[in-house]
Amino acid sequence: MYIKSNIILASKSKRRLELIRQVGIEPTAVINPEIDESDFNAIPIYKRSKEIALQKVLAIKKNNIQNNNFIIAGDNIVFRNKKTYDKTDDITKVKRYLSELSGKKHTVFGGVCVLSPNGEISKKTVKTEVFFKKLSYCELNNKDLQKDGLNKAGGYAIQSLGSLIISRIKGSYYNVVGFCLFELVKMLKGLGWKNIN
Repeated sequence: MYIKSNIILASKSKRRLELIRQVGIEPTAVINPEIDESDFNAIPIYKRSKEIALQKVLAIKKNNIQNNNFIIAGDNIVFRNKKTYDKTDDITKVKRYLSELSGKKHTVFGGVCVLSPNGEISKKTVKTEVFFKKLSYCELNNKDLQKDGLNKAGGYAIQSLGSLIISRIKGSYYNVVGFCLFELVKMLKGLGWKNIN
């Protein structure tokens, strides 16, 4: 059962909506913030995801006439060896991502941002290390695995077929899925949010 809440989710990601619903939160609205994430490439990688999340929140705040809502946003960046692995709808690129990450460790930087009704802002970067097994030729050419990685940062989904190629992680699992729920709820409560029944 979802808890009716005074929260706007600034996202076009179905995964983030599913995640907050897992902890019983049903937002009053889900709005695509429509920002250009390439504008943030000059920001150091550790700070970038939380700055993108902040701008998503501010974009929604700018057009939201109601002032009694918390606004939340997240962003994820997959990073290894000075390179980011952005979402793609190209199967060939997904295969290249998997090949480059095979047998290696990469980092998922997850930005979380919360804006309270009175304008207070809380933002944080959550870091998770992900370890891929060494992928075989068959795994790298597995069409189901490749399709599963479409439009996912890093070219994989840890919550589905990606679970078969990840040997271990160090840090938050939900951060890799799309939202560190522990930090999100902690930040919401820190800004005065209470569940509304």
